[in-house]
Amino acid sequence: MCYNCYADQRNPPRSKEVHNNEEARIQTEFFKLIPLYFPNIPDKLIFAVPNGGSRHVREAANLKRQGVKPGVSDVIVLIPQKGFASLCIEFKTRVGKQSEEQKEFQKQAESCRNKYVVVRSASQAIEELQKYLS
Repeated sequence: MCYNCYADQRNPPRSKEVHNNEEARIQTEFFKLIPLYFPNIPDKLIFAVPNGGSRHVREAANLKRQGVKPGVSDVIVLIPQKGFASLCIEFKTRVGKQSEEQKEFQKQAESCRNKYVVVRSASQAIEELQKYLS
């Protein structure tokens, strides 16, 4: 048995880690699809926000000092459309729920004319982006 297999067996992922990995997989798939569905979208105006995941205490403290905020959406599209300043996309698993910090960010973002959506698949994210840009 390889070391990683042994380590995985001894330390199975916790439920939250499984959800985070699934959310990361969905988000990765979304970014793979963007060039296919939106070849003309300015690539610097749609980006991921590195605010999730587990980090060492020192790294987390450093990021906090640099302005990283909990609850900010996973992806931001900085293209004004239909009276909205931007589109904020939050990725969740089929059963995932928004944290209180995410709900607060949604409230603040929407109060400043930003569209905010929660999606549960890459295809749903593509659909929301298509609706937003059309």
